Amino acid sequence: MSRIMTLREKFDILSFKGVEKEIQCLFSRYASQDGNGQILFDFFDSKEQLVDREILSLQRNKQASYGISAINLLGNVRSVYVSDSYASLIYFVNQYKSRIGFEDAGFVVIGAEFDHALLKQAFKNVPKKAKIISVFSTSILGRVMDCKIQDLVHDRDCTYVLSDSLVQLKNRKSNKISSESICTFSLRTYCISQGVLQTVRTFKPKQRGIESFYQLNQLFWNGSK
Repeated sequence: MSRIMTLREKFDILSFKGVEKEIQCLFSRYASQDGNGQILFDFFDSKEQLVDREILSLQRNKQASYGISAINLLGNVRSVYVSDSYASLIYFVNQYKSRIGFEDAGFVVIGAEFDHALLKQAFKNVPKKAKIISVFSTSILGRVMDCKIQDLVHDRDCTYVLSDSLVQLKNRKSNKISSESICTFSLRTYCISQGVLQTVRTFKPKQRGIESFYQLNQLFWNGSK
């Protein structure tokens, strides 16, 4: 059994990990806590039917494979933060809270499948002037997702193929093809190779060997015991 948390309650795991109550409330819309204290975050399809869940426990995080979960995508939104993990997004927001205007910020969490149609639908009412910020991991998949968000914002149709030690990129509208080493591939190098202006801002953990803000939080709390 699981239960939806009210705005007056807190999630035990997030409280233990130092996440402020106001930030917990911000991400509580599609969250519930089960009898074991795990937090379940709901993900939906285009018909707003539940299709998957992200599960956060004290020692592990299981990301959702399918669906999407969007919060506060109102007409007056000025900044939209996109990730593939509630846990990483929450810990990121908790770390950078002084730099985020919560009154006009929206948040989107996409399943690992990265359903382009669901993302496009979610972004339909986002103003063109809104700032888009991606909070994906430093892994090659996370860096490719940064590029896919840039493609979505600017209606670009590109494919990404990982082959040997390269990322092979093809713009299906212009048929322009380029390759980049997996080691150096990023949204920045992608935009340079395609001759486009980078408009999506990315946030990554700065610590060497740490891929996500979830891992960064785990490292801090495990080291503080």
